Amino acid sequence: MSTDSLGSNIAMADISSGFIKGWLESIEFDQEDTYITLRRDGHCHRILCQADRSSISEVTPQSIVELTISADGDKLVANHISVIHRAEPLPIDLDAHDVLDLNFRHLTIRTRRIQAAAKFRHLVQKYAREYLDGIGCINVQTPIITEASCVCSGSVFTFPYYGKRIGTLIQSPWMYADVLTTSLERIYALNPSFRRENDATNIHLVEIWQLQVDIAWATNADILRIEEDLIRYIANNLLEHHASLYAEAGLSPKHLANLYKPFERVTYEETISMLNKKGESITYGDDYSKLQSEVLASAFDRPFFIVNYPQSLKNFWFTVYADRPDLTPSNDLFAHTGHGELIGGGTRVSDADQLRRNLEYFGHDEEEFNRLLIFSAPEAA
Repeated sequence: MSTDSLGSNIAMADISSGFIKGWLESIEFDQEDTYITLRRDGHCHRILCQADRSSISEVTPQSIVELTISADGDKLVANHISVIHRAEPLPIDLDAHDVLDLNFRHLTIRTRRIQAAAKFRHLVQKYAREYLDGIGCINVQTPIITEASCVCSGSVFTFPYYGKRIGTLIQSPWMYADVLTTSLERIYALNPSFRRENDATNIHLVEIWQLQVDIAWATNADILRIEEDLIRYIANNLLEHHASLYAEAGLSPKHLANLYKPFERVTYEETISMLNKKGESITYGDDYSKLQSEVLASAFDRPFFIVNYPQSLKNFWFTVYADRPDLTPSNDLFAHTGHGELIGGGTRVSDADQLRRNLEYFGHDEEEFNRLLIFSAPEAA
């Protein structure tokens, strides 16, 4: 890492004033020079420091300091360091500590890895919005508190509501999104969703942020193209504009190297044969275990689609093929890195008779979904 140049992200106003404030991340001593790493404006800046070494060595990491600076060509040089707030010695090693230990969460959020994760989340949302706005989708906000389950994985979190009613935390915005296609046609919602899973794991999350996209008149074929384009748009922008963020997170971007190629598509039935050939015990109609998802992923060098799931593995809102009523025009996009499903989609049921058959198949009370049967909805995906 080189010393900071005048073209860095440190505000030019701070440079011209001769002073910079920030958090002291680290101090490095070599035989001749001293370098300090200052965190400011969302970046870490390595700056040559010519202040007295004895005074510098006593400053603890995470202290808030003010540097008196000057320019040496196109480099910044700190001539003096003043401590504004001295940090107490940290009780843990931030770089080695388990980030899942919430007792020190207020400290681990300062690490480069957690900072990078927050930036990645921000950028993924930014580029997802850009792409969806670009194809004419409207960003909508749907309720978080409701009185209905949307029949997703896991049960619902409930709590007392007004007038002796029972409120629930939303599992997914899809029911609201489906209704909005009758008005706005192309919509997306980015909401927190809550699933009362039997056990909270890194696969079965209790709280997630979910991007829901619904497009009227679209089919599974259309949504496959949109899903692929969305992922590629996000990845290309991250690589082009934020490549340094991967190093900040301690990650390699090599998993994105082949995203320019078309994403492969395999049917659910084909995946069963693939897994059986790999020695996995799975029969047609079974869902994948975590290990089996990883085995499938190992066969691909980029995200891949699994299509045409049996109706038994999907939900009532998917239609079925006319010539194969046991199959749904649906898809799941899986990560080739073994991290599981990225996106799920497919063609929504829009025929009232088919919806009745679906509700009966899954054992749902038709009366609870009367609105969907009485009021028409467009073909959508």
